Amino acid sequence: MENINCEQLKKEYKDIKSLKQEFDLAYQKAVETGELEKARELKNRIELQMNSLREKLWPFENLPQKEFQEQYKSQKEILEKIGILEKLSSGEMGIKGIDGKEYVFPKIERIFKMARENKEVLKTKAEQGFQKLLIVPFGMKLDDLIEKYKQIILKHHKEGKLFATKKDQGEPDQKLELDEKEPVWVWDKYKNADVNGELIYQPKEFSKNHQGKPKQEILKAAHSTGSGQGGWNILLLEDLPNIPREGKGETIGERPQIDTVGASIKKYIKKGESIPCPSEYLKALQDESIYQNENGMTTEDQLIYAITHLEQTNQVIDDYQGNGSISYQLGAYFPAAGSVPSACWGRVYRQAGLGGPGPGDRYGNYGVRGSVRVSKF
Repeated sequence: MENINCEQLKKEYKDIKSLKQEFDLAYQKAVETGELEKARELKNRIELQMNSLREKLWPFENLPQKEFQEQYKSQKEILEKIGILEKLSSGEMGIKGIDGKEYVFPKIERIFKMARENKEVLKTKAEQGFQKLLIVPFGMKLDDLIEKYKQIILKHHKEGKLFATKKDQGEPDQKLELDEKEPVWVWDKYKNADVNGELIYQPKEFSKNHQGKPKQEILKAAHSTGSGQGGWNILLLEDLPNIPREGKGETIGERPQIDTVGASIKKYIKKGESIPCPSEYLKALQDESIYQNENGMTTEDQLIYAITHLEQTNQVIDDYQGNGSISYQLGAYFPAAGSVPSACWGRVYRQAGLGGPGPGDRYGNYGVRGSVRVSKF
């Protein structure tokens, strides 16, 4: 793998050093004779090879390459273990999309390449705390992904390993009760919503003029242009299983985390109101410079984050009657219903929940989790 093969990088560096020695001799000769052609040629070759080497080196100081690789490996293992990945006709592991096409699990080389191509954005966001890699089977049918989530919650409960979200990993485990008949409550509008186009993605606003696209259209565009990863969505996000409540957010890399009362986005909140609604959160992500290049998560993103966090820590996320908050998924929208997806863990009802509040609704226990896309929609 070109970008993680240390021996290859060492060889290229050694070649550059050899060229530098040749250049020094040629330059010395040019000073004596005035013949610059050889020295210029060697200088150009050194610059080309140096640029090539720089492109292959890992540009993110705040996100060590080894840690990035470990996250990749862990997620692939989890998706295989829980049955999201299956063997495709090519013999490789991947998913089958709602469009009937097969999507191979993205190779780490491809993810590294996309990260380097988007390095200016990702470098800034990594410095601001976006260091959690998330590889999302976006092309998969949403109903099937929800069903996997239900099965995983049940498995953890039966193993005695379904725990509340901790503030600090040193805290003792706190077991959660579960409604085994309905481990995930799902608003009825989710049923077949991605297949029939009733759920759209990456809206510019929550209205009839949403400017978002249905999943089928996004997958078709990826095939026609050959861009991105097709059925896979690749993100960096804040590893923030507990969205902070009022006054609890931290500032990382000069970026204030957005809490549930929108302390850092007050100018976007309607006059006379004290709590932001989904439309105002979305506007702030789009227009506020410190949140530049961030996107709202989709329901698929949310589910994979919840699944991987549960598999890695035995803890749920968005435990709003515990340490967390309910989360809006600003990267998706139900236009016909005029609703924004949301997700949580509810202790009273002993289940996870997928809801759909209105874009103008205001609740002090709802918040957002930002993400930045390594791949493009």
